[in-house]
Amino acid sequence: MGELNVSPASEFRQSFTRKLLRDVEALDIMLREGVFEKGRQRIGAEQELCLVDADFQPAADGLALLPNLPAAFTTEIGKFNLEINLDPFLLDGEGLRKTELQLHYFWSLLEEEAAKQGVSPVLTGILPTIRHSHLDSGYMTPRERYAILSKAIHQMRGADFEINIQGADELIARLDTAMFEACNTSWQMHLQVAPEAFCERYNWAQWISAPVLAACANSPLLFGRELWHETRIALFQQSIDTRSSSNHLRSKLNRVGFGQRWLTGSPANFFKDQICRFPLVITADIEEDALEALGAGRAPQLRAMRLHNGTVYSWNRPCYGISDSGQPHLRIECRYVPAGPTLIDEMANFAFWAGLMNGMPEEHANICDTVLFQIAKANFYRAARSGLFSIFNWKGRQVPAPVLIMEELLPTAEQGLLSVGMDGQEVARYLGVIERRVATRENGAVWLTRNFRKLAQCYGTGVAVQELTREMQARQRSGAPVHEWADVDCQNLYAPGKGRATVGRLMKTDLFTIGFEEPVELVRSIMAWKKIRHLPVEDDEGRLVGLVTATNLRDIPEALHIHLAAVDIMVSKLVTVEEDTPLDEAAALLKQHAIGCLPVVKGDKLIGLMTDTDFRLLYGDF
Repeated sequence: MGELNVSPASEFRQSFTRKLLRDVEALDIMLREGVFEKGRQRIGAEQELCLVDADFQPAADGLALLPNLPAAFTTEIGKFNLEINLDPFLLDGEGLRKTELQLHYFWSLLEEEAAKQGVSPVLTGILPTIRHSHLDSGYMTPRERYAILSKAIHQMRGADFEINIQGADELIARLDTAMFEACNTSWQMHLQVAPEAFCERYNWAQWISAPVLAACANSPLLFGRELWHETRIALFQQSIDTRSSSNHLRSKLNRVGFGQRWLTGSPANFFKDQICRFPLVITADIEEDALEALGAGRAPQLRAMRLHNGTVYSWNRPCYGISDSGQPHLRIECRYVPAGPTLIDEMANFAFWAGLMNGMPEEHANICDTVLFQIAKANFYRAARSGLFSIFNWKGRQVPAPVLIMEELLPTAEQGLLSVGMDGQEVARYLGVIERRVATRENGAVWLTRNFRKLAQCYGTGVAVQELTREMQARQRSGAPVHEWADVDCQNLYAPGKGRATVGRLMKTDLFTIGFEEPVELVRSIMAWKKIRHLPVEDDEGRLVGLVTATNLRDIPEALHIHLAAVDIMVSKLVTVEEDTPLDEAAALLKQHAIGCLPVVKGDKLIGLMTDTDFRLLYGDF
């Protein structure tokens, strides 16, 4: 989420805008005069992660851990998220290895400190156990930046944040804050690029995004729904969308996206285009005048430009910075790769991407003249949906993702890494992970989806996401890359017991409901067809208002069914529970009130159902 010392857009709008324009002018001057660092190429990375408790649910302990961790650790928007900012290293024979060693070091520190608090870190694009309730405002990290940004985007939208994602399942959800973003964790990779080659390298980064994403996909689940192979792409774009659906005739762009066209001319054109297209959402009181700093012989910070750039979320994002040499540089930040499944998988992803970037074939230097941008964009979203099962439009041919990666891109990446002095064995260690992952069609998304389906069939989605997270973390700690992971043994995995789980992790969510004005004849038919004994009744606003049971349906003479509606026979005084209610408490409620069903509610809305049959399966004669 970037810099934390910010203000609402209205507070410093005039002064901030002046500084923003002077920043871009200074950037133009620096590019013309060639003052950028030369002869060095650095890499860097940011590791986002999730924290879980002993039951593998999101643990809101991020802030509590920070005082005992190095300064490289920082917050994210969700209390159950953290980010590790790795040091930049030269991309030479040792750069990736140094990055890997530091990543392992920081991860071991985090695991040790988290264990003291009874929590642990997990590498995953989207944590399977996250539920809608974990995105309430109380889970937002209490830092001013997050609240300001969320409020500003909400005001621009003029409505709540909504997502609608269709995959094997469909998910429609709404929040009044930007907390959907807390679901997403990524492995963000940075590569320094010479200004004179920036546009062609940036366009190449866009072109290779689809196959790289296909190989790395690791986010197929959200709220117990099976969606895209890389659901983060759709989730992030919809969760930070400031556009209003009422103005559908204008071609306004989303603040999160792949872009609209190839980058041409000067790298400064990217930042200028952002300023033209995207209004300010946050500002800051900036003292530095970029042109004055430049005139005094100092590299300006360009803080206003960088702050605005941090609120426009391109999947490949140009970035400006100042190196430890004191000289300015430009880099490309790859933002679309998810966290996990393991540290070695992430480093293999980094090597694959960095190798491809450095190994760009000469024929692609002018890709903007030979390939339509919409082809690259369509390939990218195809990869997000289908991962390694995608077929790409590549040089006029339809090429399956594995074929493209194995036959063309891995050799290109190998040459790119060898060209910076990496040892051949080290190159083979990293790229061998990609090769075997692609050859076996076994990335994180594939493993998670297959095992989620098996677990859900055995135990239901609530248990499935908990046990999937448990098993995923165990395999991460083994250090084996994802293509070597064994499947979960469903038959000998889960032994439910009292106090082991909550209602929300075992409830049924695929429910049949009825409107309160619907005729009893329809009620009777639905219950007979679906072999159910309890049918919740909702009003026109979707509020739970009652419950029809097989018992009270039998108490009504069949001759009267034609004259009655659901509202006439339903039970309106209901015993309900919330999703965090422990199972043993829910079981006690069933016995106490001698009822056969417990609706699970959030506010006045039905979100699940548990019946006495469910409890008997868990506890026997409870």
